[in-house]
Amino acid sequence: MLEDFGERVKHLRLEKGLTKEVFCQDESELSMRQLTRIESGQSVPTLRKAVYIAERLGVTLDYLTDGKGIDLPNRYKKLKYLLLRTPTYGDQEKLAEREAYFDEIFNHFYDILPEEEQLVVDALQSKLDVHFSENIDFGVGILNDYFDQILMRKRYQLNDLIIIDLYFSCLTISDLSPDIFDLDKYDKLMHLLLKQSAHLPLEDLFVLNNVLLNNFGILLLLEKYDVIKKLITVANNIMMKTSDFQKKPIVSMLEWKYCLLAEKNDIEARKSYDSAILFAKLTENSILKEKLEKEWQKDFQNRT
Repeated sequence: MLEDFGERVKHLRLEKGLTKEVFCQDESELSMRQLTRIESGQSVPTLRKAVYIAERLGVTLDYLTDGKGIDLPNRYKKLKYLLLRTPTYGDQEKLAEREAYFDEIFNHFYDILPEEEQLVVDALQSKLDVHFSENIDFGVGILNDYFDQILMRKRYQLNDLIIIDLYFSCLTISDLSPDIFDLDKYDKLMHLLLKQSAHLPLEDLFVLNNVLLNNFGILLLLEKYDVIKKLITVANNIMMKTSDFQKKPIVSMLEWKYCLLAEKNDIEARKSYDSAILFAKLTENSILKEKLEKEWQKDFQNRT
């Protein structure tokens, strides 16, 4: 697939007298390591990187790809979609389904995927490994290699969100270990994340909502109630825009926590709790309903 792509890129780059360092600029879109692998034929670029390369070389993408185009197998895209859209909440059947999706990807698609898609699969698997082992070592390697590149961007794409989600998981499991937590970087990341719903395509907003909501435990720990309030607004807006209320029980849980901790308002907190239980029932998720009931009892008893 696209056997001559790397050779054409290298030939044109050298013809224009561009070093790898100059070509990659600040490396926010393409690192020198990634360029080396692409030019040597060791890695197939994603469409995003291929477009960037073509623009830097001043040629069309068709010229570089010989009109073949760059696309992912439809079945792989379906499996990736299922991995992103299948919440488990500790349900063993759902967890088994996710494992089956991973097995199919690794057995049939992983070796032919572009490097960036392989990274996404690794990040999704690493998030599970971090969660179940409570060991951030399963995710730190990926973050060390790619997270700073993501931080340099102003607009995120789907694959960026998956890496960010792994970062939040590592922060949560490690109790904000100083080895990976930097408050300035975190604040910058949250500031940008809360703006992404205006730029992302509609089909990716569900993932953005997941990433934001998976982070609320960190925000509570840091007592960033102003950010939590903005997050709740963004999450509700995303659900309205997509007409997808699967995450409504989680948003309502965040609302009741905000009411109890920031506003000391038991009445509004109770309304949000009732909403969370209602939507959990509507989605027929008994496991989530039980978790919400236990969380409410703990929060209401511990309020000050």
